[in-house]
Amino acid sequence: MPYLRERGPLSRVSPDGNGGKRSLGFLLGPLPPTPSVNRRLAIHSLSPPGNTGESGRMDQVQSWAACKLERKGRVYVLTITGPSDHRFSPSTIDDIAAALDAVRLSEDAGCLVTTNEGRFFSNGVDLPWIFQNLASGSLRIIQLKFEGLLASVMKLGIPTIAAICGHAAGGGFFLALAHDYRFMKSGKEVLYMSEFDHGMFMPRSLMTVIKRKLLPGPLVETMLKARKFRAPEGLKLGFVDRIFDSSEKTIEAAIGEAERLASRNWKRDIYANVRAAAFSGVIEELEAHRDPYLLPKGAKL
Repeated sequence: MPYLRERGPLSRVSPDGNGGKRSLGFLLGPLPPTPSVNRRLAIHSLSPPGNTGESGRMDQVQSWAACKLERKGRVYVLTITGPSDHRFSPSTIDDIAAALDAVRLSEDAGCLVTTNEGRFFSNGVDLPWIFQNLASGSLRIIQLKFEGLLASVMKLGIPTIAAICGHAAGGGFFLALAHDYRFMKSGKEVLYMSEFDHGMFMPRSLMTVIKRKLLPGPLVETMLKARKFRAPEGLKLGFVDRIFDSSEKTIEAAIGEAERLASRNWKRDIYANVRAAAFSGVIEELEAHRDPYLLPKGAKL
């Protein structure tokens, strides 16, 4: 089957082996340089003067274009902001990665909670951006950035909780799975692997994530039936840990659990090591970027 494809510094258009005619499969060339842009918008205190959190420091919020990071004592709450469907474009991934770096560099961080505003946790990678920028190496750019983002979550030396308050499809589902725990609002929100319905391949790196995080039964339902799971079904099948009837309760419970986990004061290197061993091979595959991202002919937005 003809497909769009990227793999290193090769020719712009691949021959189809038939008289030198151009095929529908592209071998795209080297990546364009990614501009270095500081997208941080603001940092300000959340507490009145003289009022400090458990760490003895004033609680703060840092803001980027796509997300904000709020510190509540030793718990950091990363919120994907705005009313959009929170697709992962390069700039969005960079913003979330910058927030994760701030958590990683904080000496007193004890737990991370990732949540969302609006109707979507995330609707996955930004397919319109990919299709519009194929000639500039968009598939490879997204692969490196998105797999790097998932690896960063799984390498944090602290517990992580996804507080899912909206739909999580494709890459959004993967981001939730990269966390240690998943709390979810019980309503119309769904968890969904959309690759079948978009007509897309599943690379080895991402398949490794889902194979390590789901039991065989749910894996078949998720990948081979493209089933959409609501919170009670995810809870029953074991990949959602707790469910709640509102976004507020979901986030409140996630922060409460995060505070309890942070109070254990586990050593970061030990926690990261044990997680990596529990889900063996996941970080290695995400960082290896072995399989190129492929879009078959006829793939849909």
